[in-house]
Amino acid sequence: MLAVAIYGVLSHASFAQNSVTLYGIIDVGITYANNSNGKSLWTTQSGVAQGSRWGLKGTEDLGGGLKAIFQIENGFNAFNGKLGQGGLEFGRQAYVGLATDTWGTVTFGRQYDPIVDLVQPATMNGNGGAFFSHPSDIDNSDNGFRVNNAVKYVTPTFKGLSGEFMYAFGGAAGQFGQKSTIAGGIRPSSLRTAIS
Repeated sequence: MLAVAIYGVLSHASFAQNSVTLYGIIDVGITYANNSNGKSLWTTQSGVAQGSRWGLKGTEDLGGGLKAIFQIENGFNAFNGKLGQGGLEFGRQAYVGLATDTWGTVTFGRQYDPIVDLVQPATMNGNGGAFFSHPSDIDNSDNGFRVNNAVKYVTPTFKGLSGEFMYAFGGAAGQFGQKSTIAGGIRPSSLRTAIS
């Protein structure tokens, strides 16, 4: 009986459309400063235009158009291997979620806010690296920070518009509203197509 049950699970899984992708970027460069303590200075730099990273992302077909999704992404210094984003193992992104073409996508975990997803691709930060960042990246248009404990909903495209809405729990014991984050945005799908 156990062999039949295992065979049934294996044979069902073989028909599902699933995928896992391993990806990464190593971005290095040389920086020249003409006046560093009165001298010129040449240095190597990791993450000039984009942060060096590696990650895994995947989908699991659950049937009926519903998919389980996940993504974990690690940032690092290409010269010494030191972790980025404050030394977190998967400090760039770490989330799981569910997606359908009909109802959209909901994800849970450490992820980008709607500014990064919807606004940054139309900025010089999104198309030319960090060369036009604002001081301290206060508007997050240069991916200066990710949001922990976030629940994000991305709508399907409806009449040429798509949107994102996010709420991140603050994490203070007994006071989830303290240090919480609320964000949202809407973008024409024609802009999404032109940027992608």
